[in-house]
Amino acid sequence: MNLRSILTLQCPVCGRGKLFKSLLDTPEQCPECKYYFMRESGYYLPHFPIAYLATAGAALGTWPLLKYVVGVKSDNIILTVMIIVGLVFGVWSIRYAKMIWLNIDLTIHPPNREDYEQRNRKASS
Repeated sequence: MNLRSILTLQCPVCGRGKLFKSLLDTPEQCPECKYYFMRESGYYLPHFPIAYLATAGAALGTWPLLKYVVGVKSDNIILTVMIIVGLVFGVWSIRYAKMIWLNIDLTIHPPNREDYEQRNRKASS
């Protein structure tokens, strides 16, 4: 797994291409090396459990921080902050979850020549 590509959101194949144009973007192809990430329909679905675990961890980690470190006594305030943290972190972490999935998949299935071919895929603009 290439930690640098995950943190910088760059192509795990070539290490140069910037893969995301927006917060909720899903990369189809690296703009630099032209590697196609979308091997099949639903390719990015495994990123959901990764994002869910990270979001749940961030939201649940808020509780002991507020309760024992900051000293917040109100359960309503703690729950409200946990929900806000979960929503904000959930949206923010989607790209990183996709990058973790890409790195896991590329470790299991290293790139081959066919992954650079158009085949019946649409190219990114």
